[in-house]
Amino acid sequence: MRREAANQRWAGSGIPLNAVAPGIIATPMTADLISTEQGREVLLQNVPMPLNGIADPIVVARLLAWLGSEENTHVCGQIIYVDGGSDVVLRGDAVW
Repeated sequence: MRREAANQRWAGSGIPLNAVAPGIIATPMTADLISTEQGREVLLQNVPMPLNGIADPIVVARLLAWLGSEENTHVCGQIIYVDGGSDVVLRGDAVW
């Protein structure tokens, strides 16, 4: 995605190509894992989400809607984490 975002097919055509990296989202895929308090705790120990915990799908949908909207004039080639801070906790400064 990052290699392609700035080329003529995407940015050159006015299309902002980006990616979203979600944390734990309350969907049918995670329903069994988060259905009990114990399950939620175990999952959040592995994928900590200090900002507001497990997210509803609308959180990701709103970001996707904005990224694909006319309002997004300059966000291009980015991976945006919608993970309540999970990436920060798990990877910290080691990436930089």
